[in-house]
Amino acid sequence: MSADPLARAIEMRLAERRGVPQITVLRRASPPLVLTGHDLQQRADALRVRWDSQFGAGPLRLVLALPPGEWFLAALLAGILGGHTMVPAALPRLGSVASRLAHIVTDCGADAVLCTGAQLPSIREGLRNATHGPSCPVVAIDAAEYGTHMQQRPQRIGPCAEGPHPVVVQYTSGSTRLPKGVRISGASILANCRMVEESWGMGPETCMVNWLPHYHDMGLMGGILYPLLAGGRSVQMNPLDMVRRPVDWLRAISDHRADFSGGPAFAFAECLRRIAPGDCAGLDLSCWTRAFCGAEPIPAGLLPAFRARFAAHGLPPEGVFGCYGMAEMTLFAAGAPGPAASLGGTPVEPCRLNTLTAPRLRIVDPQSRMPCPEGREGEIWLRGPSKGDGYMNLPEETRQTFHATLETPDAVAGEWLRTGDLGVITGELLHVTGRIKDTLIANGRKVAAAELEWLAASMDDALNPLAAAAFMPDATESARAVLLIELKSGYATTAGPLETVRSSIAKVIAGEWGIHLKDLRILPRGRLLRTSSGKVRRQAMAEAYRAGQVGVDVAEQTRTRQPHEA
Repeated sequence: MSADPLARAIEMRLAERRGVPQITVLRRASPPLVLTGHDLQQRADALRVRWDSQFGAGPLRLVLALPPGEWFLAALLAGILGGHTMVPAALPRLGSVASRLAHIVTDCGADAVLCTGAQLPSIREGLRNATHGPSCPVVAIDAAEYGTHMQQRPQRIGPCAEGPHPVVVQYTSGSTRLPKGVRISGASILANCRMVEESWGMGPETCMVNWLPHYHDMGLMGGILYPLLAGGRSVQMNPLDMVRRPVDWLRAISDHRADFSGGPAFAFAECLRRIAPGDCAGLDLSCWTRAFCGAEPIPAGLLPAFRARFAAHGLPPEGVFGCYGMAEMTLFAAGAPGPAASLGGTPVEPCRLNTLTAPRLRIVDPQSRMPCPEGREGEIWLRGPSKGDGYMNLPEETRQTFHATLETPDAVAGEWLRTGDLGVITGELLHVTGRIKDTLIANGRKVAAAELEWLAASMDDALNPLAAAAFMPDATESARAVLLIELKSGYATTAGPLETVRSSIAKVIAGEWGIHLKDLRILPRGRLLRTSSGKVRRQAMAEAYRAGQVGVDVAEQTRTRQPHEA
């Protein structure tokens, strides 16, 4: 039995379900793969033996650049049981610049990148071509001859210099151009799982259908680890299958009699838009008592419409609810099932607080650091044992974000996490109203506006990355953005053909994050609103855009001038 509490808990649950299904993997072209506790333990043990033989004694930092399914599950469990640090990462999209994966590999000090043989050439080539790309080995985890794909032996590592040895490093886009790695301990995972168990009733009878990406905190923690730790079972579905046919998600819930499943607001909206009445024949959602919705703003009318639409198929209305959390808090912070809340004219669905979550959440004036009275908007602060240990290689951001204190004599003792989110508490409801810093939402994933702006500017020498404003024209419409970007001083138009530049920007943004640019305007220098210190006022530009007060771009100006010049 392992000494680590998280590893011990997992081993106990695998033993309890030794001969019965623990995780079922749905596959499009093949029958489902049913894995018992014994199967999972065997697969994890086999990988641990391979790693010990190939890499030597750990702990290791291993980047999991793996598709969803059996290999990711086995590697995740092998790493936790073996005392390693696991770093889930998204596979680079087609057309992606691969800089995100390269940054993750370098930032976490990876000893190896684990992938499948199908992805091995492209990942290896992408990392090699990335600017200042990492040189650690890329290993095909499903190769019959495991060692033949090694390029070099990994370097030994010790405990993180910044804090305790993390079990998981969860990367999330922040306010900088590059993603930040949140160090998550086994104790935080166990504590957050207990919060979900107590708030939502997760337990041995739970069946979770999870289609969320395995590298996302909601998919990794809530969809894979928590059902296992609670003694329940889960059904794992490829995210692309849900996006391709949303009814397949609901069909999986119905077929497997799942009581837990959820996702970002866009998933519920897709079900309303793309599932026809004829698609629902035989659908029985009476089992779905925990339909959680989170990871992005929830339009006020979305969940009521979802309840009404699928009530005819048995969906319990009180089981559809909003929730709130973030990777810095491992996952879950607020939200619980219950009767539909009265929205009172607010534009977003609130999250219900309970006796467990309410004491661990405060609304705070971000300047004075004084708690706000009920009904006043402020920054959401969180505390408790679920809090992560900080960011990788960012000591100052770690200090500011993870170790905040309230400036009041009667403040609750302890350090708080500053979320950067704005909210209001009314009674037992938390209304998440916005962001202090500018962030875009792409199907549940938070993308810093500056990150998108810098990538767009890199497509042409004439574009100024410090004079740009990316924003969502409709805060409730996921993965849709507008980009306004100025030319550098001395340029009257782009260095390359203007339409080619516009097309290239749209393609790379879609390739990197799946964000569709509804409007892209390349503006002459000096057109964006700025603060007195020279910073672009993104939200002010968003308001001006919605009001039709943003000027035309250089392409329109050129077309306007041509008749006079002729």
